[in-house]
Amino acid sequence: MNDRIAQALTKLFDRHRIVFWYDAKQELRDDFETLSLPGVEKLELTNNQYGVKYKILREQPEQKFLLYREGPQPNDLDNWLLDVQLAQGEFRTDQVAIWLSELELGLEFTNVVQAHVEFFQAIKRKDALKKLLQADDTAGQIRLKMLAVCTGSEPRMDAVMENLLQELADGRDEKIKLVDRCSLDSFLWEQMTRLYGYNSGEPGIRDFTIELFKSCYAMGTAGQVKLTGDALVFLKRWKDSRQFEDGFETL
Repeated sequence: MNDRIAQALTKLFDRHRIVFWYDAKQELRDDFETLSLPGVEKLELTNNQYGVKYKILREQPEQKFLLYREGPQPNDLDNWLLDVQLAQGEFRTDQVAIWLSELELGLEFTNVVQAHVEFFQAIKRKDALKKLLQADDTAGQIRLKMLAVCTGSEPRMDAVMENLLQELADGRDEKIKLVDRCSLDSFLWEQMTRLYGYNSGEPGIRDFTIELFKSCYAMGTAGQVKLTGDALVFLKRWKDSRQFEDGFETL
């Protein structure tokens, strides 16, 4: 545990001069006391906030500090260091917070990680995602990149679907099952509705394929086209793809 804490804190100190650590469950005092980070001075917060504030802002304005409190964060009105904390960094020791730190994602993405715990439990998936992440990613873009990792594709919906359709043509289902296990299925079908107009009470890759071919046929016979024009563009791209042409012919 101490190595993981040291690694996460080191990354925080790459971005912040002062890092706060609230040990809400009062379980990690030993880790704090044995922790040694080069160039970082450790201070414990007891009833000394005013003195600590003077030290870190006035006496040693260039020094890096790790401020540890054994217990939860105080209420805002009782927190003399709140302004410093808001401007600096906070270290959290729950598993979700550690994953966020490893991926260099802010706390605003806590809900994304909490919703897809299965995804982050595999080191290979987590490392693959980290290579795709960019500083300005939104929650939706992160989920799309998670889909890309699960399906072994580029982080685009058309590429994700091409890989899932190829898997269907090969008579396999490992990738789509992984998407389901990682709780990314709802996001997948939301994007399919948004991009391609695909709606179904029981959405699935095979069902989408049938709907795609039906819409293509309907377009050529003046019938009812349920999917969007982008879906038909996708069909043409899929049909003309050298990589996936065998899968197209199979289906």
